[in-house]
Amino acid sequence: YYRTSNLLNLKGVKTMVYPSFNHIQGKMGSCWANFVRNTGSENLLLVAIDAAKYTHKATICTFYGDILVRPFEFDASSTGFTKVKQFIQAEKQRHHMKEVVVGIETTGHYYEDLVWACKAEGYHVRVLNAATTAQERQALLNWSKTDNLDLMAIVQSIMHNRGTSSELSSGDIHKLQTLTRARRALVEEESAVQNQIRVYVDHIFREFQGKSVWINGKRKHIQPFSKLFGKAPRYLMRHCLHSTDILELGEEGLRAVSVRENLKIRDKSIEILLDFSRDSISKPKEAVEAEQFLLDQKLDQLEQLMKQISELEKEIQDLFIQTEGAVILSVPGIGVVTGAELYAEMGNNSDFDHAGQLIKMAGTNPTVIQSGGRSPSYYAVSKQGRRVFRNVVYQVGRSLASNNPEMKQRFETMKARGKHHRQAYIALGNRMIRLAFSMIRYQTLYRTEQKNYTLHDQLSKKLYSKNVKYFYEKFVAPDNYLSA
Repeated sequence: YYRTSNLLNLKGVKTMVYPSFNHIQGKMGSCWANFVRNTGSENLLLVAIDAAKYTHKATICTFYGDILVRPFEFDASSTGFTKVKQFIQAEKQRHHMKEVVVGIETTGHYYEDLVWACKAEGYHVRVLNAATTAQERQALLNWSKTDNLDLMAIVQSIMHNRGTSSELSSGDIHKLQTLTRARRALVEEESAVQNQIRVYVDHIFREFQGKSVWINGKRKHIQPFSKLFGKAPRYLMRHCLHSTDILELGEEGLRAVSVRENLKIRDKSIEILLDFSRDSISKPKEAVEAEQFLLDQKLDQLEQLMKQISELEKEIQDLFIQTEGAVILSVPGIGVVTGAELYAEMGNNSDFDHAGQLIKMAGTNPTVIQSGGRSPSYYAVSKQGRRVFRNVVYQVGRSLASNNPEMKQRFETMKARGKHHRQAYIALGNRMIRLAFSMIRYQTLYRTEQKNYTLHDQLSKKLYSKNVKYFYEKFVAPDNYLSA
């Protein structure tokens, strides 16, 4: 009726393959059905926990929903968890239960410590998405939301085999996930600060960011600098932003400042700055002193953020190159940060049977509707997954569409078929998940028929020289590195 077997994984370690049932919920359903069948539903003690920042809430019941311990609160520390363990032990002995199944809803990051603590006690942990418990509450035909209703929904979710027993990320994957998410938060903060800087620059010297001019009857946007937050623009913003300051320095003065501070300002930029300054309608300098003061503060904040991001990226590279996921750096269009984010959000490859499970976890799988013998219709992505992972998949697809010749061709084909560019980005991101899943599982490098592709060139653009050497030693061969 079912089979079990021990297989050797790629590293030669024995891994248990779960009993293979033809279950409607797939592998997860098979595992849960086998667990309940072998243990006996009457021998299962269910514990539902609603996690919060300071005070958690829990209830204990049987597999059939009989409440053994009414909802109670416990503090988010060892004293509170000891209280839960005492209740569990007492009920387990009283009713001769064999196994304890704990259901915990994913509330921010507050649930993570509970998961670790419960697993350390040998409990079977089911991690439940908030959307899952919300659906269970709706099934009760009750729009109310209280802690007790949440606990009831968690119990129902455990009984119906909702959620997952997947391990929380650990080791290098956990570190990488923490670092990449911290970097993304800093980048978002950096963008917010840059937007504030633009506002202050508009008040002091609007044309510093460019202006529209008419050339041969057509309007064109002209900018003094291609990058507003490069070294030279940041220096001028801080020391001589107002149009009167630029006119006072003049062409010779601006060149002297450029040489002295190693700003490398082009002659064309100097010409445009002087031209815009003469025609500027900015307020008098004394009227924007407050804006200049605030601008200096924001520039300090920006430089600090840029330094932190740079340090984070170095730390991410040094850590990512040591993981098995570093093989995806051989793919054109996948940089260090993008690759590290993708690998960190994918998690441990051994937790999944195929890449489609990862795509579903990201929520980038299309919604399919089919009924009555009609052909299936495909709609927008489900979004029933991790928002952070979904954003990474989109960014990966966007990068591939620009920097990978083969993927770019696919992108253009999808656009020609009428696909929106965002749909095409998601499709490329999903394709990269499948590719990365295979490359990481079998530790293979990217294969392409692109004529001017070389592994060494790809790695040299992305990694420090010491890490390029480490990559060859880990994934290729030292001799190949010397020849490259």
